[in-house]
Amino acid sequence: MSDFAIYTADAAKIQALLDAYKQGTKAEYILLCHRDGSVISEVGSSTGDSSTLAVLGTASFDSAHQIGRMIGETGFQSVSYTGVNRSVYISAVGDSLLMVQVFPGGRLPKSIDDYSFLMVQKLLDAVPAFTKNTSRLK
Repeated sequence: MSDFAIYTADAAKIQALLDAYKQGTKAEYILLCHRDGSVISEVGSSTGDSSTLAVLGTASFDSAHQIGRMIGETGFQSVSYTGVNRSVYISAVGDSLLMVQVFPGGRLPKSIDDYSFLMVQKLLDAVPAFTKNTSRLK
């Protein structure tokens, strides 16, 4: 389990940032989770269980991270999947969090890498606990 506390004021900041990001990117659903699979926050409507999505998103991201290491990459910062009805973009938030983003349709928004990067920076700046975690997963 994650070893940091999120206070009420931090939770409100997280929720406000995720809400604004969801509207700006037109995402259907955004899930912020610890890399141990713990759900931290979510916005939008999910078609499945958020805990299961957190665990599967973490497994997927960690698998891609290992593939990156095999090919000499120090670590991927994001992975994406496109389907017919929905697309998923998973990005690292610091060393121990992930943001799983679900979008309608078979395409991700243009410049999603840039939008996600800016959102990650806002989350890290807004919640000091995210950068002080001692159980960094590699």
